[in-house]
Amino acid sequence: MARKKTILKSHILDTAYEVVKKEGFEGFTARNIAKTMDCSTQPIYLEFKNMDDLKNELYAKIKDYLTETIFANNRSEDSILNICLNFVHFAKDEPIFFRALFLEDHLEPKKMHNLPYEEMLAAFEQNPKTDSLNKAEKRSLFESIWISVYGTAALVAQDLIELDEVALKNSLEKEINELVK
Repeated sequence: MARKKTILKSHILDTAYEVVKKEGFEGFTARNIAKTMDCSTQPIYLEFKNMDDLKNELYAKIKDYLTETIFANNRSEDSILNICLNFVHFAKDEPIFFRALFLEDHLEPKKMHNLPYEEMLAAFEQNPKTDSLNKAEKRSLFESIWISVYGTAALVAQDLIELDEVALKNSLEKEINELVK
């Protein structure tokens, strides 16, 4: 009788996700993931072709987390400001994970940059001042706003500036209002 699998693909993916959250991609090795699971690397390579295959599936899990958890927080009545504040708070609350995803080059920077862009497009659709903009105008507006948001988040994640919630909210609100007329 064949042995029943005790280590499933989902367990490996969950463990890889937790390793990256806690250690960044420095810990994203088959050996480290297997050690965390208290097993050999064999189950990893039985379930995934290689580590890039695991990384691709990990991206989908990360995307779900960012969309359903991080960007879903309601910190403001303004949907555009909300996306911005959530991104900076992610950098503050989970700096290792933030740096691994947005400051290092492990998950294709363009792909990672598109995650907040897609969220912002949805926010633009909810705002009467931006819903009628064409795609190019929305992209340009996002990039104008995102320079400050990304820079602030990067500085917060690296503990180079302290997050002053009121000042951040006022500053972003002012910038967004100037850009969205």
